Amino acid sequence: MFEYLDGKITIKKMGYVAIDVNGLGYKVFVSLQTLDKIKLGETTRLYIYNHVKEDMFKLIGFAEERERDFFEILINVNGIGMSLGLAILSTFSINDLKQIIANEDTKLLTKVPKLGAKKSQKLIVDVKDKMKNLQLVDNIDSGTGSIKAQLEEDIYLALGALGYSKKDIDKFVTPKDLDSYDSIEMAIKDILRKISK
Repeated sequence: MFEYLDGKITIKKMGYVAIDVNGLGYKVFVSLQTLDKIKLGETTRLYIYNHVKEDMFKLIGFAEERERDFFEILINVNGIGMSLGLAILSTFSINDLKQIIANEDTKLLTKVPKLGAKKSQKLIVDVKDKMKNLQLVDNIDSGTGSIKAQLEEDIYLALGALGYSKKDIDKFVTPKDLDSYDSIEMAIKDILRKISK
């Protein structure tokens, strides 16, 4: 299983890239959001979701960890598979998606190919609870408040992907805790330790 791949982008096509890691070329499927951030010939890091199904193994890559986390939340919705999850993230940015879900805008969601009204409604119902405490912003600046908001957002996305509800997470994430965390890794480790007590 791969957590991420560091390498040179040698092929860039609609829907996937090839990344050369120490002479081995890996075919990695990507969303349009990630594809737009990747430059042919440059060394980059792709955060990997390992898609394993029966005898099929595919690598799904993301330019940002939070996009991968959101993808994992999406594909946990019944009826939203790998292809549709990537189509959703190709159509909307993460911040746009969070706004759409918060507003319960099923009509806008149906702009995604093969995502009908019924699936859109189910997606909103299943995902909305995990999104309630996330900061709905498009641009994160370097201010302390924005950094804290981004950290809080990443915590809820990561723990939500692990199956924890917003109610569970709320018990262990306080403003004081956020001030004490230097990284998402430190935060998740500490929160999981508290939950397991």
